[in-house]
Amino acid sequence: MSDKTNQNPLLAVQREKAGSETFEKYSYQYHWALYRVLNDHIKANEYAVFVELHEDVVVSDSLDASKAKFEFNQVKTTKGRFTANKLVHQKKNKKCVLGKLISSGFEKPFKDRITELNLVALNDFSLTLKEEGLSLNKITLNDLSDAQFKELEDEIRKEMGISSLPSNIQFIVPELSEKNFQNDVIASIAKLVSNLFPNSHCSPVEIYRLLIDEINRKGKVTYDFTKWNDLLINKALTSITVTEVINSFTSIKDEAKIEVEFHTICSEIGLNSINSKLLKRPFDRYRAKRISNSSTLQLDTTNFFANEIQLNLDKGIDDLGKLIDNVKKQIPKKIEKQFNNELEIKSAIICEYILL
Repeated sequence: MSDKTNQNPLLAVQREKAGSETFEKYSYQYHWALYRVLNDHIKANEYAVFVELHEDVVVSDSLDASKAKFEFNQVKTTKGRFTANKLVHQKKNKKCVLGKLISSGFEKPFKDRITELNLVALNDFSLTLKEEGLSLNKITLNDLSDAQFKELEDEIRKEMGISSLPSNIQFIVPELSEKNFQNDVIASIAKLVSNLFPNSHCSPVEIYRLLIDEINRKGKVTYDFTKWNDLLINKALTSITVTEVINSFTSIKDEAKIEVEFHTICSEIGLNSINSKLLKRPFDRYRAKRISNSSTLQLDTTNFFANEIQLNLDKGIDDLGKLIDNVKKQIPKKIEKQFNNELEIKSAIICEYILL
């Protein structure tokens, strides 16, 4: 085959590449948001991540409006290292980069609930530190030399009229690579699922596609919402959604054994096929939640059921129906209120009995 047949008929110097570069910049930002919460998923009780809400990426540490604290992240893919000059002397629309970060929470009603103001720069920072020779991927204000801190603070004072730099500012170099960030996110999903469900089989690419589509779709929403729940539904990727998607595309080893034992128990307590199927749905939901949720409430729930079941077995209770009734009678209000009905409670007790 002649080389000419494979030549690009559209080959010529492009007039404009800004569109592609802008797309790559925003794509990186969305992927970093997903990567950020995936790396904390196994240890976080719950969270919500918002893209393009007051800042590039905002992470809430709770789904409860009264308890939520926020981490603000400005994500930069600018070529070259961020020097002090780039941070505070180069200005766009009368604001420098550091001033823009500070202003995202400055004099806002939620300013006291912002735990971190992070400037995330793909191509590192060139700032003078107290200890020469250190190479840090997270630089706090305390890490800066006195002269470097004073330079930044003096410029921000002039620009914004504030008395001092907010103490929660951090400069972060992301682990997510510039060119292979999609593959990095997929790899982080595979690692997360492996940690959550050892010896399981999952489809990390399918999980990735659903999650990145969810965060892309919600990031484009520009409306304001007066109600927190409406904001979560329309603008956030939450820990609940991440858990549900991971569970949907993960097959846990010994699934067949658990299935057999579940149906054996249903038969033993006298449930017919229809009632067994009705019980199976909350059973599957509880089991998925139990495995993937590390909240204090879930741990307390598991420990309570396990202890009560063992206590009944030690007393010689050999009738499962009676054992389930005995455990139900002892459930404290704190644990009981997370269940919507008797069927959900029964399914949870059966799940804990099987996994004991």
